[in-house]
Amino acid sequence: MNNRLSFPAYVGVAVLAFLAIAADGYDLAIFGAATPQLLHYADWGLTTAQVGLIASAAIMGMGIGSIAAGVLADRFGVRWLFLLCVSWFSVGMMLCAAAPTAELLGIARFVAGFGLGGVVPTAVALTMSVAPAHRKNFLNGMILAGLPLGGVIAALTALAFLDVLSWRGVFFIGGAFPLLTVVPIVAVKLGRWVPTPASVRSSGGEARRTVRDLFARLGRSGWRALAVFTAVTFCGQIQWYGLLTWLPQIMKASGYSLGSALVFLVIFSIGAATGASGGSWIADRVGERRAAITGFTVGAVAVIALAVHMPAPVLYVFLFLAGAGTGGTQPIVFGFVASYFPADIRASVIGFVAGVGRIGGVCGPILGGLIAGRPSIVMFSVLSGIGIFAALLCCFALPATKTEKDHTIATASTPAEV
Repeated sequence: MNNRLSFPAYVGVAVLAFLAIAADGYDLAIFGAATPQLLHYADWGLTTAQVGLIASAAIMGMGIGSIAAGVLADRFGVRWLFLLCVSWFSVGMMLCAAAPTAELLGIARFVAGFGLGGVVPTAVALTMSVAPAHRKNFLNGMILAGLPLGGVIAALTALAFLDVLSWRGVFFIGGAFPLLTVVPIVAVKLGRWVPTPASVRSSGGEARRTVRDLFARLGRSGWRALAVFTAVTFCGQIQWYGLLTWLPQIMKASGYSLGSALVFLVIFSIGAATGASGGSWIADRVGERRAAITGFTVGAVAVIALAVHMPAPVLYVFLFLAGAGTGGTQPIVFGFVASYFPADIRASVIGFVAGVGRIGGVCGPILGGLIAGRPSIVMFSVLSGIGIFAALLCCFALPATKTEKDHTIATASTPAEV
């Protein structure tokens, strides 16, 4: 199917996937930017613990949404699930902007998170289904670079509009943009760019697979690989969300000015975006496993280096490398998952890995909160150690070549079109 698609087709799919994932990244970052206003919102009188609970509602919703969307996409078609997820979280963010009480804001965050969680697995599955073989990892990295770039956009949007429009306004922008741009284009164009596979068009038993049947096809070796990919994602999410949440506070406690916090976050996020695209480009040439090991190792070294006082230009380099080796390595892992497993269960497996691994995204900020008051070397050492553990998992628990991969899943399933 791929070699019948025109160049604009897979580029169009990748652009739509990128925009949707960037909106996902915007949502994750804009809540942090709006937190100071929420804490001082006189009508509600929220405590830090209550704001933290509201924030965690979205991440919990994302975990459930990732798993559910992946399985439903393989059953009913990834194209329609992608459209549903983008529409769902867009409306959810607009509900957040209109929430009359803190309790309803928490519910709206969970609802938005449920849709947000489905964006990554469906966007990755869509892109991988139409991308040329020699550009799969590169395009996968490009679209997933939308997550950290969305965070940069959120920070800049907060600087420009938070004081003028309040937290409700910046939430509304995050929901209105994808609803008015991505959703209409997906509804009109995606049907031509991504044909519906025969397995979904058919009303036979293949389209009525249950979750149990789907994962039963993995076999013992497939389950082992799935467990490793999930553990690696869990580690990466702890690093990414831990640093994203606590980096400004840790650096401030280390003697840097509070005014530098936004600069640190922007450089860190740009590093993650560069690592996502550049690392995935490298993965197409040296293999996903080697690229992931290198990414986690670079991230571990850069993170521990942040504990050392250094000149600003050198610090910026290590912040950039820390972003590339944490948030920038996760897209390589997702690309590895997508190429490792058969195409007809790709979205389900990516959804499972992203959904269960997302628990690490909940644990990262909590872990940071538990040790944030200690010397910075403690926090950076813990996060660096988690990166080394993820690199070791990739090194010793996953196959190195496509030949090994094909042998591992040969008894589980024959790849099918998406």
